[in-house]
Amino acid sequence: MTENGERCRRHYQSVDERNHPAISKGCALDESLHHFLDQRPAGKNQSALERAQGLAAALFWFDADAVAQSELASLALSRVLHFDHAVSIDLLLHLASHNPETLQWAIRYSKLFERTESPLWLALRAALAGDEWQVFFGVCDRLLDRLRPFDELIALAEKQLKHLSLLELFSYLSVLAYEAFAEDVPADRSGQQWKVYNRIILNKLRDCSEEDFRLSESLLGQSLKRHLSPIIFPGSSNSDVVRCRQNLESLALLIGATQERIDYEDSIDWFCFDPECRYQLKPGESVIYSQSEAETKRWQRTGRKSDLLWHYWVNRAVQAFVDSDMAEQSIGSPENHELNQLAYIKAVRSKLQLQQIYGLGDRVSLGDGSQVQLHHLLLASELTSVFFQKEFIQPFQSHLRESGVLAQALGRLAMNGMLSGENRFPMTWSEEQEKIRRITGWTVCEEHPKGSAGSAKAILTFWTSDLKALSQQLKQQPRTPAPRLYEQPFYKIGRYSFQFPLVGAKQNNLTAAINKLRRVNTCRADMQTETQRVELALAESLRQRGFSVEVGYRPLATEVDDAGEVDLICHQDGVLLLFELKSGYIRSTTHEVWLHRTNTLRKAAWQLRRKQVAVLSALMADQDLRARLGYHGLEPETDMHAWIVDTSIELDGQSVDGFRVVCREALEVILRDEQHLLRPLDPLDEDDPRTLFPGGFTADRFVDLAESGELWQDIC
Repeated sequence: MTENGERCRRHYQSVDERNHPAISKGCALDESLHHFLDQRPAGKNQSALERAQGLAAALFWFDADAVAQSELASLALSRVLHFDHAVSIDLLLHLASHNPETLQWAIRYSKLFERTESPLWLALRAALAGDEWQVFFGVCDRLLDRLRPFDELIALAEKQLKHLSLLELFSYLSVLAYEAFAEDVPADRSGQQWKVYNRIILNKLRDCSEEDFRLSESLLGQSLKRHLSPIIFPGSSNSDVVRCRQNLESLALLIGATQERIDYEDSIDWFCFDPECRYQLKPGESVIYSQSEAETKRWQRTGRKSDLLWHYWVNRAVQAFVDSDMAEQSIGSPENHELNQLAYIKAVRSKLQLQQIYGLGDRVSLGDGSQVQLHHLLLASELTSVFFQKEFIQPFQSHLRESGVLAQALGRLAMNGMLSGENRFPMTWSEEQEKIRRITGWTVCEEHPKGSAGSAKAILTFWTSDLKALSQQLKQQPRTPAPRLYEQPFYKIGRYSFQFPLVGAKQNNLTAAINKLRRVNTCRADMQTETQRVELALAESLRQRGFSVEVGYRPLATEVDDAGEVDLICHQDGVLLLFELKSGYIRSTTHEVWLHRTNTLRKAAWQLRRKQVAVLSALMADQDLRARLGYHGLEPETDMHAWIVDTSIELDGQSVDGFRVVCREALEVILRDEQHLLRPLDPLDEDDPRTLFPGGFTADRFVDLAESGELWQDIC
């Protein structure tokens, strides 16, 4: 072990030993594991591998009772198992004998079984012969066996398509994408295709050469003539048609196998991250099954909550739109007015949510130092969706009803476009200046009555994924988050910008904006300012309801701990509230939710526990704090409610390490007493007398609403 690794071992051992007298062995071990999970001890030259080696060398792993009582042992051990040379096989065999369930969950969390050639996995398989472990190994094998047929088909299809350039692959993808818009296809098909196309394109980018990005007008024309025209226009030579049809068939095979693999990956994630998932090896029965339907029902309820919150923000946006002078203005041409008006309302909805919940300002800063109005950024994406829906998808569906043949419908769409001087091919492309010219009209404001080319360029930059740069990133930094297909829907190849109508017409533009800002661009300069705005916005909402609010209070550090800055402390009528605020991106998979819970919210709960201790002490000793809060109680521990307030909805109402998670949007609805807006727009009754506070607002009632989940009763 290196000197740094030994330093880590001593640190983890000392934290565990220091806490033994005061708390149980399991809790003392968890305290040490929190340090490891939060990348402590810190240091410029301290690596994740050295921390893992230090943790694995600590003696507390040989205390079977401490490990059994620990809540975090499997999670911490799973981080160690990400490395093949951080832990000794002797320790793993000890755990397999004395704490088998802990080790099995660590293997599941880390997906060690997917690394079939890992020396750790091979050593465990060779050494553990008991029935319990043989069943576990057999289940892992069966799960991986189901992936092999898909992987073989994917490898075959990729080999058949390897000769295609990136642009040529785009051409075929754009054709098959229109299958999602056939009227007999389920509504969520396009969403599923996003995931598949995203996987296929990212895999292609990992193998692209420099030639793929040297795109000139002549190369573009030649490519379209050879790979797109023979599909959608009659009159091409038989050899061209046969070649293109073969490529389409290979791509259809790749799409189908990739879809099947992604679907089955969800089953593996279920096995790895769902505490309700059990396993068995019985002839004729599934190897994994659910102990209960609790997690499934919770996930479904989360979806219903998200839908209700969508209605909430749309209703607020409609009211804001009606109250503005825009309601009386014509937006665009008369025939497009209604669609443009709806796009404007959706942009207002997104702006309200981004500013109130995520702390964005009126302008968004880009990496090159330029800025763009948030409203223009959002409006451009909504108008793009309107454009693709009206000019591509609706005409295509009409042509498809008439001909019944996808290629013929695409041919008619493209031909009609050429006759009117417009690009209506299955994918669109243009040079930067042409894109800027088209977007400029969407940036009209008092400052720029004819629109701003500078703003249009900034909008294009924000929504553009430079595929050459992304290709280099995937090769050099494979673990860095890559933008998903819908998060940056303009794709730059050479000097051209490409778009898929599949993405442009159907994407959730609000989710795209949030995830571009919070998942892809996590190191933006504005992040700290936005975090402060999130705290100040909630503080102001609470003050309007009569709470005294302290923002950013810093308790005095002690010899034992420095709890750091406290986000919000609130008081009203003897009720104390302590908030730890977390703001992130919108998650779409159970794995992402699990990571959020075990990383961000676990850390938030740990911080909140330490801050609660410090604040309770301060409320007895700091008379200035008591005066600012107007608190005169003598038992703050009885009066206090400590919550993790999170922008995500997935864990709303659940408990993490004893602390309730409350969705920030739910607090918004409660504080504004607007449960009636959690409904579709049409039946909205502005005179609805219902209120969440029939006896008037009180702090006790507010706490009860937030902790009981009553907000969602009868509507979710």
